[in-house]
Amino acid sequence: MKYSIFKALNDKEIEEVLPYFEEKFIKKGEYIVKEGEYSNKAFLLTKGEVSVIKETIYKDDYIITNIKAGGDEFFGEVNLIDRGLVTSTIVAKTDCEILEITHNDFINLMDEKPTIAIKLLWVIAYDISKHLRKADNDVVTLFNAFVEVVEND
Repeated sequence: MKYSIFKALNDKEIEEVLPYFEEKFIKKGEYIVKEGEYSNKAFLLTKGEVSVIKETIYKDDYIITNIKAGGDEFFGEVNLIDRGLVTSTIVAKTDCEILEITHNDFINLMDEKPTIAIKLLWVIAYDISKHLRKADNDVVTLFNAFVEVVEND
């Protein structure tokens, strides 16, 4: 199966990039990353399903979405680049298999196989830009709803 993160790569390039990823097995209920912690990793979900969770201001967990293997299964790409705080908790909804790549392994990939790394960065940039556009639209929607509530009070 060709995963979305590899959509710009041919089969030979996929074979060349896979050694930079580490295969891990995650049991149902285990955390992959937790909101508010630092991470330098991105993940490719190859089997199973995970939940993306945000904590509300009341400290309740809110499931934003679920990600199934075979769909839009690459996540953590922002942390792969900036090594910053995780913005959502990712927990295994089922037993899962993932491929994990660290920031340092990605830097090594860029040094050793720059053409492949550029293709992966292009896919990552495209995916991040889609998320940013959606977030922009969500902010406008929330702002309009806020204005409507304030004006009607």
